[in-house]
Amino acid sequence: MGARVTTAAELEERLLASPFHRWLGLRVVSVSPQELRLAATWREEWDNGTPERVTHGGILATLLDLAADWALVASLGSPAPTIDFTTHFLRAATPGDLEVVARPVKLGRSLTVAEAEVLDGAGRQVAVGRGTYATFAPSTTAGGGGS
Repeated sequence: MGARVTTAAELEERLLASPFHRWLGLRVVSVSPQELRLAATWREEWDNGTPERVTHGGILATLLDLAADWALVASLGSPAPTIDFTTHFLRAATPGDLEVVARPVKLGRSLTVAEAEVLDGAGRQVAVGRGTYATFAPSTTAGGGGS
């Protein structure tokens, strides 16, 4: 595992090394070994193309998995490949910035469970998810996964 993250600025620097994460408009609001809070800046490309103009479910699922995975950085020191992730959509997310809150549920030697929720601007849950992540040392011959 890598070095444990101790500050929001440190985690944000690591997180924003990915062009995709920068495109999502992510900011680290707060971080601790128990919880990660991210802010995501809404963009026109998130619109699902319907007259209701709601945020595409793929964006919500991505934010859930990404936040849960990066919550592991705060707890374990490095992200881990996603083995499985379940998403539940609770209500439509209308255009607007979102907050994502993620927490490790169980830290294990080979498998870890983390969960996350996406909140709209009014603080209402729009989606929740829970995933299992591989926390064993990755093989040097296998390709890596993760968010």
